[in-house]
Amino acid sequence: MLKKIIVVCLILVCTLKASSFVQIYLNEGLNAVGVAIEKELANKDFWIKELGDKDISFGYYSNDVVIVLTNKTDKILGVYSYKDGIVTKEFEQKEIITGLMGDKQVEGDLKTPIGFYELGRKFNPGDPYYGPFAFATTYPNLFDKVQGKTGGGIWIHGYPLDGSRIDEFKTRGCIALFNDNLQDFARIVENKKVYVMTEEKEKVRAKKEDIALLLASLFAWKHAWTVSDISNYLSFYDEEKFKRFDKTSFAQFASTKRSIFSRKEQKSIKFSNISISPYPNSNGELMYRISFYEDYYTKNYQFRGDKFLYIRINNEGKMKIVAEQ
Repeated sequence: MLKKIIVVCLILVCTLKASSFVQIYLNEGLNAVGVAIEKELANKDFWIKELGDKDISFGYYSNDVVIVLTNKTDKILGVYSYKDGIVTKEFEQKEIITGLMGDKQVEGDLKTPIGFYELGRKFNPGDPYYGPFAFATTYPNLFDKVQGKTGGGIWIHGYPLDGSRIDEFKTRGCIALFNDNLQDFARIVENKKVYVMTEEKEKVRAKKEDIALLLASLFAWKHAWTVSDISNYLSFYDEEKFKRFDKTSFAQFASTKRSIFSRKEQKSIKFSNISISPYPNSNGELMYRISFYEDYYTKNYQFRGDKFLYIRINNEGKMKIVAEQ
């Protein structure tokens, strides 16, 4: 990760005209160079160039990942590896079994959720009905929870070990693979960072313009946060739809932030290990999931850990945060 950060900084330095770079350093010092780099990171055009010819159809990832894509209408599950901007199909099974159509809302509705999740490690489900082993997803995620969705236990699993025929039309919300294919699936995802993306019908893919916009917006949001520019900071939130992980409304959230920002504390905020993933949803909105590692420091408060944002791109082409943790 450190090497990647150094490479990005070198690219940014090269992006600036040499004379401008020298003048910034001579006139304002080394810290001003950092400010100039931060400004460039908030530039969409920079990210368009940085993305180049990378395949970002399944998103942007700082590290190598595996994407498990399921289309509930086509009944197809595909496994794709993402490495250095190259996407490779590793596995596919047709005629999979999923839950009922429609997005999962409540426990017991037998629907497979539409969205983007992480996949856990292989485990023994303790019931031969689910095949030799299973993998759990992280449903409900943050976005599901703030919408009031309930339920759990959404797995990728196999067929009954006794040979009895599983319901050919539906599961209880899980995704079922043939047992021999489940073995192949397990070998591919072993010891890797794996995400699960589930579509209903429409093929949901990321676009370079969107990813560049979101990367630039992410750093613009961070800058507003760093300098306590409350108006600019809050402009990145969806006033009508936003809810924090504890279901705090936008009005409550904004009030708290105004109080904190009024202190004008000196802050150090660093982002690393950034991932931006397209987010299928039943509302047909242009949505993405953003995750990153945050290193936050003030005199009175420190935080180091993973941060999650669920965002939509509105009709004006602006990033709007709808859920945050």
